[in-house]
Amino acid sequence: MDRSTHPRLFASAPLLMLVLAAGCASGRYPVNGRVTYEDGSPVEAGPVIGEAEVNGKLVGAQGNIAPDGTFSWGTKNAGDGALPGDYRVAVMPVALGDSELAEGKQPAVDGKFTRYESSGLTFEVKAGPNELNITVTRPKPRSRTN
Repeated sequence: MDRSTHPRLFASAPLLMLVLAAGCASGRYPVNGRVTYEDGSPVEAGPVIGEAEVNGKLVGAQGNIAPDGTFSWGTKNAGDGALPGDYRVAVMPVALGDSELAEGKQPAVDGKFTRYESSGLTFEVKAGPNELNITVTRPKPRSRTN
């Protein structure tokens, strides 16, 4: 086949190569998962965040939890994946307002999971698809003193 018989094929080849290279060049890999309580019920909202040192730079990834507890990490755009590396992970429940706290409502997740230093959660993002399933606990009920 010569260029004169299929000019569109040869004209579109560079464009195709550019599109393929752009997808591979991001270096990010999909990270999907689910956040549940010990009883298997889902955490219904809030972000799951991670940070890692990659090539001497601190990088982050996050994904918002859907009502069924699922999430997908992204770095630049929602769900676009994360760079390979060892991540510290935290789960951030939706913040309660002063009136909700005054009513005695509790955050959705034990406070230890909201900080990298105390969550105990780590995850290694590797080349290819990654699955990050997290089990958290609810906060202990506060004792009321009058």
